[in-house]
Amino acid sequence: MKNRVAKFLLLASFLIIVGVLLFLFILSLDLPSVEKLENFTPPEATVVYDYRDRIYGDIGVQRRYYVPLDEIPLYVRQAFIAAEDKNFYEHFGIDIGAIIRAMIVNIKHRRVVQGGSTITQQLARNLFLTHERNIIRKLREMILAIKIERKYSKDRILELYLNQIYLGSGAYGVEAASRIYFGKSVRELTLEEAATLAGLPKAPAKFNPFANPKLAKERRNYVLRRMYEDKYITKEEYESAIRKPLIVETENRFYGMDYFLDMVQQYLFEKYGELALAGGLKVYTTIDRDLQKLAQKVLHRGILKIAKTYGMPFLPESKKELERAYENQPTKIKPGNIYIGYIEQIEDSKVIIKIKDRSFEADVPSMPIEEGTFVLVKAHRFKGGVKLEILPDLQGALVSMDAKTGEIRAIVGGYSYVRSPYNRALKAKRQPGSAIKPVIYLASLMRGYTQISMIDAMPRSYYDPSTGEYWTPRNYDNKEYGIVTLRMALAKSINTATVNLLDELGFEIVMDVADKLGLKDLKPFYSLALGTVEVTPLELTSAYQTFADLGIKCEPFFIRRIVDRYGNVLEVNEPKCEQVLPPQEVRVLVDMLRAVITEGTGKRAMVLNRIIAGKTGTTDEFMDAWFVGFSPYIVTGVWVGFDIKRSLGEHMSGARVALPIWIDFMSVATAKYPDEDFPLPDGTVIVSINKEKLVRADETCPGIPMIFVEGTEPDTTCSDVEESPVDEFLFNSAP
Repeated sequence: MKNRVAKFLLLASFLIIVGVLLFLFILSLDLPSVEKLENFTPPEATVVYDYRDRIYGDIGVQRRYYVPLDEIPLYVRQAFIAAEDKNFYEHFGIDIGAIIRAMIVNIKHRRVVQGGSTITQQLARNLFLTHERNIIRKLREMILAIKIERKYSKDRILELYLNQIYLGSGAYGVEAASRIYFGKSVRELTLEEAATLAGLPKAPAKFNPFANPKLAKERRNYVLRRMYEDKYITKEEYESAIRKPLIVETENRFYGMDYFLDMVQQYLFEKYGELALAGGLKVYTTIDRDLQKLAQKVLHRGILKIAKTYGMPFLPESKKELERAYENQPTKIKPGNIYIGYIEQIEDSKVIIKIKDRSFEADVPSMPIEEGTFVLVKAHRFKGGVKLEILPDLQGALVSMDAKTGEIRAIVGGYSYVRSPYNRALKAKRQPGSAIKPVIYLASLMRGYTQISMIDAMPRSYYDPSTGEYWTPRNYDNKEYGIVTLRMALAKSINTATVNLLDELGFEIVMDVADKLGLKDLKPFYSLALGTVEVTPLELTSAYQTFADLGIKCEPFFIRRIVDRYGNVLEVNEPKCEQVLPPQEVRVLVDMLRAVITEGTGKRAMVLNRIIAGKTGTTDEFMDAWFVGFSPYIVTGVWVGFDIKRSLGEHMSGARVALPIWIDFMSVATAKYPDEDFPLPDGTVIVSINKEKLVRADETCPGIPMIFVEGTEPDTTCSDVEESPVDEFLFNSAP
């Protein structure tokens, strides 16, 4: 009986072993060939070129720089071996002892705490398999690991692993991670920095030193302890290393990215999906690398200057200054004072903000914020304690386009991409203020008005259906005017004249002109004349491109051509332009916008000594400041304001705030093009007009050249009329 039982058990064991071996054999049949590692080519970053085919930057979910093993310091290799696979140089691809230990720990905790995967198994999984958790995938991983070990040397496997492993923040491999986290090559890493990187493969998001510096430091010290226990470092080296602070280059949190590269990346991911993720594309764009760099510089410098000049609270610029200011704050928080806070957590309706060792609540603001960043906060009394209010940084945006094609040459969506990657140039809907007025004046020209037509500028009350109340517009500095010319009203940005003009024209033609300019969703309210519609900086700048090209509307675009890694052309884009408005009337409008520079609110731009036109814009209570202007070749718009509706301060108009930034940019940008006047289309004439009598100048009186649609110019000369001067331009400038 015993013999029969023994034989049965022996047979059953044999069948089980055969079954397991057969099962493993079947599993191995459809496994990828490890021969692929002979000529392993890891995914590449996508390279982005500017409009002259110069390299602008690179993007991709896998940022990688391949480094041979002999160029990776020994202690870096040892740190990863200590953290991930202490028996790496002894096992045959799988570590039976580590697997048993992991099983015991997992059973004890009743959940998966340890995995027991070797470095070779991790390499097999990352290169050939998915990351799903099941026994079949684990077995396939083990088989592949054994095959890899039989085919390649330990050093080759370690080299592949250290260049392939994901280490968070878009970094694949130790070289990319070294550059992103520490701003240096892997060859220059210190012992504690090497341990920080070696702590990341277990959970790159959890131990990311940008997002979770405390956990990252704890994990680093764990790796250092393992290195000491495995005799890679001495006790003195261990104790010295764990005492050192964890210092990372927080400016590299969005390593290599800026507002434009972010635009390109989003475009690729939305349109090409998996192909974009694989990388290796060549993206030829319309951006001018030099102008983009200039735009970033002048916007940053201009906003900082405004904040300092007018005493606006502003976060320190550098990481060290910011951290020092944060740590040096008083421990006691007093209501009414402004502090630097650290955003610990964002929930549905509240934000948890830390100031030194204390945490406070704040309401979620109507502006973009992110966990792990510093913000300005104001303390308020709340239920016997303190509640914080998040204050906005002063922000801005700049968009510059080729006036003849619609190609975007520069686009910057904020003061700093690292501080806030939210692209205000594309996404921020703001009121344009007086920068919308050219739409109304163009409509009037299309109705037969001229730039010397007269309009009553006395204030009138108008019913506003949006509020159900009557509304009376007012002018800058509350000044009142009488009868003025359209040229003067636009140049001096006289609000009352513009609203009265809108009333004379009616809403239909104005909204039709706006629609042709790409300004949608305008409401038939009289406050429209003062810019109560909301537009993005790109939309408004694009509308002015139509002015610059005399009624030809070009769709803005930033991608010229995309080529995949095999040389296949995926897409080609060319300018899409159409004559949407009459060139004659638009040319008269351009002449009036030239007067904004030569005679009106944009006079400061005369310093450029170029042929330019444009318009200032300021909204109620000085919440938004604009200047959009152009030469015959390039058009640029600048917006400055806060992310929430908050006043910039008394008299902080577009001329004072946005125009200086525009001048700094255009002083360089316009120099790239000829200094030529706007062309004079057929059906227009230049007539010298006496500003006092508003008639043709002759030998008896001086005049200035003005442009008219042919047939609308005055015939009367100074000699034909008696002395009856019209009030000169005796008005204060308005925004």
